[in-house]
Amino acid sequence: MKKVEMIKKQQEFNDMIHHERYVKNKYFSLYIRKGKYTYPHFGIAVSKKIGNAVTRNKYKRRMRMILDEWKKDLKYNEDYIIIMKESVNNLSFEQMKENFYDLIKKRREHEKTK
Repeated sequence: MKKVEMIKKQQEFNDMIHHERYVKNKYFSLYIRKGKYTYPHFGIAVSKKIGNAVTRNKYKRRMRMILDEWKKDLKYNEDYIIIMKESVNNLSFEQMKENFYDLIKKRREHEKTK
């Protein structure tokens, strides 16, 4: 994932978390908003409850790998923030991938009902 695709500013995180729509499951919360650019932006947040910095960075790397695979299937003019919950600590990489894909499917179904 390129640096230009990342959301880093705390103000952007807070704005999205407090004002935008979201979908969630047991392991992730996914916040979505209409973006300003022709490519998606991603922000990844990992709770300190998951572990120390090394562990949290491991989960962020895993999530970036998952996002690199699925970027092409996401809308290009949207921004996404993924918040990983403490329960993600018990998942393997494959389980993490499956649960995130389920969340994406849930979001698509939610959009179709609107």
